Amino acid sequence: MKLAEALSRRLDISDWKKFSTLHGLDHLITERHRFVRAANWGDPDFEGLVLDVVKDLFEQNQSLLVELFGRDGVQRWFKDNDPAFLDIWAGTSDPLLEALGHALEEVQGLSPTVDLREHSRRIQDALPGDPSLAIGTTKDMLEATMRTILHERGFSGMEKWDYPTLSTKCFHVLGLATNTPPASADERYVRKIANNAKTMIDAANELRNVAGTGHGRVVGTEPEVSAHDAGLVASTGLILAAWMLRHSQGR
Repeated sequence: MKLAEALSRRLDISDWKKFSTLHGLDHLITERHRFVRAANWGDPDFEGLVLDVVKDLFEQNQSLLVELFGRDGVQRWFKDNDPAFLDIWAGTSDPLLEALGHALEEVQGLSPTVDLREHSRRIQDALPGDPSLAIGTTKDMLEATMRTILHERGFSGMEKWDYPTLSTKCFHVLGLATNTPPASADERYVRKIANNAKTMIDAANELRNVAGTGHGRVVGTEPEVSAHDAGLVASTGLILAAWMLRHSQGR
């Protein structure tokens, strides 16, 4: 009942259509004329129609219920209206992040300064209840990793650099910048991978700027990011941080 109430208040018809198309659920959502009409017009029976969808998903595919529950707008509704129910959800964990956390033991020995295990723990604690915090923590981890790598090579004054400058300098020091000629044909492909990695690192910062923590936004006006999307950003960030540390030790 609580989930149906949250979904009916936080998801509009556009959200439902996207969800329906993505998972092949037209028979439960968009092909039900009454559901579409009630969503468009805010009819009083819409919550009951959403409850029917919730029941069907519970019987057919509970993982999709988890996906709906993980949406940031739904999480925000529970924070404001039923935080006790949200505590139940907080007991779950992102399996990819959990697996990566266990895999960081070997990498951790590469740098006593950057504690990737601690960053992983903070990210996992933030999800799924606070996707914005998870994204902000991921950006902080990547920034700490790059600053540490540069500091170990004698760089100073990094506190004055913006994030794109920091990532560009770090990739240049690691010999991964795309504007330097590769030493071999094989290295050319590594450079392509590195370029994509840098794009992901810079994108994590941009996402943090619009949806992460730390910018003093008016409560309730923050862009919505789902727990699943934040988990993707976080798991990618952990892999990239470990990858940079490995390259740092190899040069």
